[in-house]
Amino acid sequence: MTFRWWMAPVIGVGLVAVANGVLIFTAVKVRPQKSEARPYAASAEEDIRTAERAAFRERGWRIDAAVREGDLTLTLRLPSGAQPPLAGLVRLFRPDDVGSDRAEAWSDPSKPLSCKLPRAGAWTVQVELRDAAGVTLVDSQRIQRP
Repeated sequence: MTFRWWMAPVIGVGLVAVANGVLIFTAVKVRPQKSEARPYAASAEEDIRTAERAAFRERGWRIDAAVREGDLTLTLRLPSGAQPPLAGLVRLFRPDDVGSDRAEAWSDPSKPLSCKLPRAGAWTVQVELRDAAGVTLVDSQRIQRP
């Protein structure tokens, strides 16, 4: 087969289309670090999340997370004399498996909360606590289950 002049643009456009298809597929489907359905849209609220985490820490609150044999234990540390929050919600996210994501109520944050982590690997733990004034404060951290 002889090379014709019209084949060059067709081959060039075809190669560009294939390369773009691979990039689009990779950007949409292959995201091992994501823990949200739409991370780009969620990033628009990052300033709000940063302010919530700062307010959590300004009160002197701290969440200690300990992982032992597939069990996650969360303990809220408060400064002396601080009033404990009324209730909370703990969200557990898997970066690579949306089916493992779940939320658990923390009815008494003054006591440690134990949660099961069904799979080994990276988890994002987001804790939302409501204080006596009704203000919701959020803290999040990444943990690793061996």
